[in-house]
Amino acid sequence: MGGRRLEPMNIWRPFGVTCDILSTMTNVTSDFARRAALIALPVLLMAGANISLGADSLLVGAWQLDAGQASQAGLYLFTPTRYSMLLASTDRPDIADPNKATADELRALWGPMLANSGTYEVSGDLITIHPLVAKFPVVMKPGATEVYRFRIEGKTLTLRQVRNARGVAVEQATTFKFIRVE
Repeated sequence: MGGRRLEPMNIWRPFGVTCDILSTMTNVTSDFARRAALIALPVLLMAGANISLGADSLLVGAWQLDAGQASQAGLYLFTPTRYSMLLASTDRPDIADPNKATADELRALWGPMLANSGTYEVSGDLITIHPLVAKFPVVMKPGATEVYRFRIEGKTLTLRQVRNARGVAVEQATTFKFIRVE
């Protein structure tokens, strides 16, 4: 029995994890020790996965700007590593033909709007975003980041910018309140 070779557990392969350690357990001679190892390894793997995802797992989802935020609509989406932010004033003018709009009309339409998407990372209560695409070119320049302080309580996310894409601290930033919709 001590020389029997165990096959890796196929159950973990869909998740990109191989359990080759089980195939080298030829020195384990008792059935009890072998069974204990088979039970402990998946538990340890799952615990490790939870630790690595812990900080940002609550953030993952779709967040809609709370209806109580005056004259604005927004939707922020977070996957485990990517985000997309869209925030716009609901008081923007309705321009029938943007090709015939004046410069002032276009500024009124596009000015009060935030839009960017990219990757992000979480450290404590700070989200650092790395925009890949953005409404403003300075925001998506190589190396540009923005930092937001966040808090999640139940289905509510609050966000406040603390550093802009130019690296300048933002002292008087608006705190936005979002409600989880997915």
